[in-house]
Amino acid sequence: MKRRVLAVLLVAVFFLPFLPATGAQNPLFGVSLTCDSPTEMDVSPSGYEPVEMVCTIENTATIGATRIEITNEWNGGATADMLGATGEYSVDAGQSEEFTVTFSGTTKQPSTNSYDFEIFATVTEWNSIPLNEPLPRENDSFADTLEIATYGAVELRINDVSTRKVEAGNEFSINLQFSNKGNDLDKVRVDIANINDLKIAGFSFIGSEFVAEDLAIGETSTLKEIKILAPSDIDSTANFELQFQASSTNDPSAPISETVIPVSVESSKSSGSLTGGISEVGEDDLILYGAIAGGVILLFLLLGVVSRSIKKKNAKKNAEQQAAIELDEPETPNQNDEFDDLFDDLDDIDMETDEFDDLLDEF
Repeated sequence: MKRRVLAVLLVAVFFLPFLPATGAQNPLFGVSLTCDSPTEMDVSPSGYEPVEMVCTIENTATIGATRIEITNEWNGGATADMLGATGEYSVDAGQSEEFTVTFSGTTKQPSTNSYDFEIFATVTEWNSIPLNEPLPRENDSFADTLEIATYGAVELRINDVSTRKVEAGNEFSINLQFSNKGNDLDKVRVDIANINDLKIAGFSFIGSEFVAEDLAIGETSTLKEIKILAPSDIDSTANFELQFQASSTNDPSAPISETVIPVSVESSKSSGSLTGGISEVGEDDLILYGAIAGGVILLFLLLGVVSRSIKKKNAKKNAEQQAAIELDEPETPNQNDEFDDLFDDLDDIDMETDEFDDLLDEF
C-alpha cells in the first residue's frame, strides 16, 4: 500500500512542472465551492424563522477521491449565528456534495444590522495522500453578507375611548398618539377605516382626514388631533362608530392597531325644549286654550269680589245688630229672614273699583 502511494506521489511530482501556472484547474485534484445567496432574515416577533443556505462542493479532479475540509469566518457576535459551515467531506473525482448552512439571530434587532461571512473549501487529501508540501493544497471560497429584513409594528393610543355625545351639526375632536414598534425608521399613519360610510351619513372633516409622522425605532408621535363635524340632518338620536387604524408604511403586511370610538349624535329637534313642544300645537288650538284659560281666571276674580263684598256687608250688619242688642231686649231671629237678608245683601253689593284693587293686592 505504501509503495502504491509513493508511486502515485512520484508521478504527481513529475507532472507538476509541466502544468500551466495560471488559467487552468489542477487536473490531478481540485475543488469548487458554490452557494446560494442567503435571503434576508425576518426578525419580527410574529414571523421569525432561521435562514437556510445550500452550498455545493465539487471534486474537480479527473482521478482519485479527495477529502475536502469546510471552514468559515463569521462576525455575528451575540446577535446572530451561523451553523453548518464546518466539517469534512470525501468526494470522488467529478462528483459533488451538498451541505446546508443555517443562520439564526435575535428578534427585534434593527434592520441596519448585517453580518459578513466567508466559507472555505480546502482539499486536504487526494487519493489518500495528505496534501501540504510538496503538493500544495487547493481551495475555493464563497463570501457574502446576511442582511436583516425590515418589519413594521405600530401601536395606536387613544386615552379616552368613552362614547362621544354631540349635538347635530356641532364640531368635536379626537386626540391620539401612535408609536413605532418596528425595527427601522417608519412613517406611521392613522386613518379612519369607515370614513366613506361616515361621509354618507353626513359627517365631514375639518382639516386632514388622517395623521402621519416619521418615527425612529421605539419613538412615540406628538399628540395629534382629528376634527370632525357631526351631521346636521338628524331627526332623532343616532349612534355611530369611528374606526381608527394605525399602520406601517414600511411593511404593508404588518398587523394594524385599531381602536373604535362610539359617537352618539342627538338631534336638536328632540331636545325636549318648551318651544319645540309648542311648535307642534296648531294656532287655532292655542287661541281656544287661551280663551278658556282667560274665562277661568275671570270667573275666579268675580267670585273673589263677590265673596269679599259679602264678608264686608255681613261684618257691618253684625256690628249694627250687636249695638241694637245692647240697647233693646233680644228677639228670636227667624231662619227664613236670614235667607232673605242674604239675598238682600247680594242686591246691595256695591261693585266698586277699589274692591278689585283690594282683591288683586291679596293675590
